[in-house]
Amino acid sequence: MAKRKKPTEKERTKDKNIESEKNRKSQTKEQKKILKGVFITICFIVIAFILFLIISDSLSKFKYQGVEFEVVKFCDAGPPCLITYKTSLPVKVIDNNTAVIVEKSKKDTDYLFYFRNDPRKLKVLFNGSVRFAENMVLNSEEGFFCDGYGAIAGANFNQLFKVLRTNVVTDKNAMCDQEQRYVFIEVKPGDETRIEEYSRSCYNIYIKDCEILKGTEKFMIEALIKVNEDLREADSQK
Repeated sequence: MAKRKKPTEKERTKDKNIESEKNRKSQTKEQKKILKGVFITICFIVIAFILFLIISDSLSKFKYQGVEFEVVKFCDAGPPCLITYKTSLPVKVIDNNTAVIVEKSKKDTDYLFYFRNDPRKLKVLFNGSVRFAENMVLNSEEGFFCDGYGAIAGANFNQLFKVLRTNVVTDKNAMCDQEQRYVFIEVKPGDETRIEEYSRSCYNIYIKDCEILKGTEKFMIEALIKVNEDLREADSQK
């Protein structure tokens, strides 16, 4: 049997270099595999984050019968956060205290309104149609303080109709005007919260269990729907 020849120093060095090259290529391949995995993970996280932003934005904004709303949370005094539903009207500023609604092409800015009730879930029956006039009488049979919600309801109501160029007053001697020289609204207690137009431009807003915001906001939303319809019609005629 022939004796096995021992590798020379040159051959041993060559073998080591070949083995080292194999290890280097193996390490490089492994590193590329790791980097590829990291890159895919980062891309997945970025895409997921973008999708989250898109979905969150789409969930926070919606349209209700042509009126655009955005869910806005105020958490400064929370928890829990105060959830509101923001909408706006295009207005022109006449002076520091007066802004009136105009067509979008003529607006100076947007006048913001914050509702406490989601209009999509506001199950308040409105039997009639919103009508506008230069003057409005808004009376109430009771104070409807309701832990401060009555004051909020009154302020928001006046804010909207001021922008709509309607002068809102309280007049206990006034009643429904058959000649429709003004809009007449009376807020009164009822067995359910609902709105009834019992004569043209004359309304009863019935309030159950201090649901004053639900009743007044329903009237305001119906007014906004009508206003937005008129604005779209004006824009389409240009």
